[in-house]
Amino acid sequence: MNKPIRGENEDVCKKEDRFSEEYYFKILNKNRVILLFDEINNVSSDIIVSKIKTMNFLDPKKEITIEINSPGGDVSCGFSIINTIESSKAPIHTIITGQACSMGAMISIVGDKRSMYYNSYWMNHPLSEGQMDYLQFIKDRTKFLIHLDSMTENLLKTYTKLTKRDLIKISTGELWLSAKECLEKGIVDKIIK
Repeated sequence: MNKPIRGENEDVCKKEDRFSEEYYFKILNKNRVILLFDEINNVSSDIIVSKIKTMNFLDPKKEITIEINSPGGDVSCGFSIINTIESSKAPIHTIITGQACSMGAMISIVGDKRSMYYNSYWMNHPLSEGQMDYLQFIKDRTKFLIHLDSMTENLLKTYTKLTKRDLIKISTGELWLSAKECLEKGIVDKIIK
């Protein structure tokens, strides 16, 4: 026979629901923990942005934790999450729990507190865009992508201590960093063991 759950989360769900996925998400929401464990796209960014905004409405002073294990994804969706984090009145703690790659890496650096598990990793690389269209449209998009690339570089310069060599590596290949390297380069403030 299962014993009833005790403690502050006991009232979140009925006893018979406590092993459902919905139950776990209710507990996470109550404790202001958001999981970004997927590709960054319209669906995942809508969920993350909605949760951050809702938690700000409920209590603009209590910390929100965003745990990240993401391969990255769409740049505009990532910037939507970044803009929401930067405008949040509630402090936001980003924690890399596995991988933070591409836009996942960019989101990880903008938290008020930034942590990372000792066996996690961080990676960033140049923007990518598949282009098949009229030549002038491609030229227009390319001009915009150059601007977008400078926006991401400015974020990296603002929130990290990455060297000029690191930034060049990001713009020409892939920069893979361990937790220890992330701490040294100001990508995170703390390593969790």
